[in-house]
Amino acid sequence: HGDCPLSRLLRHLLTARRSLDICLFAFSSPQLGRAVRLLHRRGVRVRIVTDAQYMGLQGSQIGLLRQAGIQVRHDQESGYMHHKFAVVDGRMLITGSLNWTTQAIQNNRENVLVTEDVEYVQPFLDEFERIWEKYNPINYKFF
Repeated sequence: HGDCPLSRLLRHLLTARRSLDICLFAFSSPQLGRAVRLLHRRGVRVRIVTDAQYMGLQGSQIGLLRQAGIQVRHDQESGYMHHKFAVVDGRMLITGSLNWTTQAIQNNRENVLVTEDVEYVQPFLDEFERIWEKYNPINYKFF
């Protein structure tokens, strides 16, 4: 669709060759879901961390991503897992206020920052790894 915000985001995501780590509160954009599944089929290691309450809402892409064999983990605590970022190949950070929803992409006033500056990328990588391990299903507590 030309040079709209969605097409720019897709272009950045589709540069992934080795890994895509996604940490999102809400993910319901069908176009972004298709792109992530395509990367997974191409052999890119995709990992997703999301919010437990929002992943089950109607229109969420999380179930489709899980069915495609993509690893998904979610929070197990009160409050929201409210991060909104992705790291492409460990070198490119995509972050900002944007949830990956059609509403946010088409109608909201949102911001997105894309950088390859390791000073900014590394702390997000570290945070992803920290919560990826924290939300490991082995650590889930059931009452």
